[in-house]
Amino acid sequence: MAGMIEATERRFLRTLHETAARPHISWRGLLVLSAFWFAIAYVMQPLGGNIIPLLVARFTEPTTIHLGSLALPVDVNTYVSLLDTIGAAFAIVWQPAIGAISDNAQFQLGRRRPFIAIGVIGDIIFLTLIAFVTNYWALMLVYVFFQMASNTAQGPYQGMLPDQVPADQRGEASGYYGLMNMLGTIVGFLVVGALLIPTHHVRLAILTLPLVVAIGGALVIFGVPDRRRASTSSQPLARSIFLSFAIDTKRYRDFAWLMVSRLFFLMAPVGISTYAFNFIRYTFHYSEGKASLYSSALQAIVVIFAAILCMTAGFLAERYGKKRLIAAACLIGAVGSSLLIFAPSLPWILGFGLIVGISLGIFLSVDWAFMTDLIPKAEAGRYMGVSNIATASAGLIARPILGPIIDAFNNNRTSAVGYRVMFGIVTGFFLIALITLRPVREIKVE
Repeated sequence: MAGMIEATERRFLRTLHETAARPHISWRGLLVLSAFWFAIAYVMQPLGGNIIPLLVARFTEPTTIHLGSLALPVDVNTYVSLLDTIGAAFAIVWQPAIGAISDNAQFQLGRRRPFIAIGVIGDIIFLTLIAFVTNYWALMLVYVFFQMASNTAQGPYQGMLPDQVPADQRGEASGYYGLMNMLGTIVGFLVVGALLIPTHHVRLAILTLPLVVAIGGALVIFGVPDRRRASTSSQPLARSIFLSFAIDTKRYRDFAWLMVSRLFFLMAPVGISTYAFNFIRYTFHYSEGKASLYSSALQAIVVIFAAILCMTAGFLAERYGKKRLIAAACLIGAVGSSLLIFAPSLPWILGFGLIVGISLGIFLSVDWAFMTDLIPKAEAGRYMGVSNIATASAGLIARPILGPIIDAFNNNRTSAVGYRVMFGIVTGFFLIALITLRPVREIKVE
């Protein structure tokens, strides 16, 4: 029996020494390594783009808050921004800390795998609970716990790319990460937003989320060999957690500037995707089902074009440079979002959304590879966790800015001009991302 158990562990829960060579990974291996990104995207995009706005609209009503002589309209966009902002705050605090702990973990099953497993189990539990909540505050509580579980898995999982992939293959691996992210988003929007919600199967739509997480998590947990540490870290755990929120900006100046640029770039698609459902529903006066269908179509089209470019752009980055491609993504995104300000009808919105999709595809295809080049490999989990500060801060900053502004200009749904204002602000985010990218140099840190 013991021999059978050991053989099973060697086959399904393989580990490698932290100093073992990183051999070339086949395309099948890269697909398995990136499988959890499919699950993350399948969950996060429809959850934030369709399910949360729909549930919040059901649980809340327009109101006005009076602060002295100041009257502030509060509606669905403000409530959505409040919920997402609290969730993003947990992501910012939690993911870098867990990433840093996983860098120094000494478990027999590896340093990343146990945290990923715990996070996946938590995801399954709390995503299931979301299907059964009946009021806004219960939704917020469950959503916060889901964010904690999700980021318990994501921090260590992001450290797996530099753990497993040789330096000369990281551009290709980044392309696979981006592609699986795109495919997960497309399938999520099609299944959840365009198929199940319009047919009034909202609870079933939500319950597909934990199922996909379970499958994607299992592929990575059982199919990807993990690294294990043989020596104890000389740095106390408390100090490791404290340092998980800091980077050496003098030594890794280029990484720091890239994080600033990444923050502003991601604030743009976060803003568009968060409020697309409400924009289409209240601008064109559609029902829940039609709004879900059309907003999913918009976001799926954006992501489909992004996916088409994703793999190609990853290879182009190796030839022409990652910085140039990210700069191009910023410019293209600014053009697309500025055109959305003046889009007169849904077909025009879908057309201009394609331009934003091109921008997003180029960015995501080279983003991970560029970050991986600029971070110290011995602290990959911590630095990739720090990179999530830019990702989570995008929502933490963009949503509380955009949501109340939209509601203020819409004036308790008597107007829809607030969404046009939002597209103008998003254009500014893209341009700031371009400006803050300029100081970044393309170098490789070993």
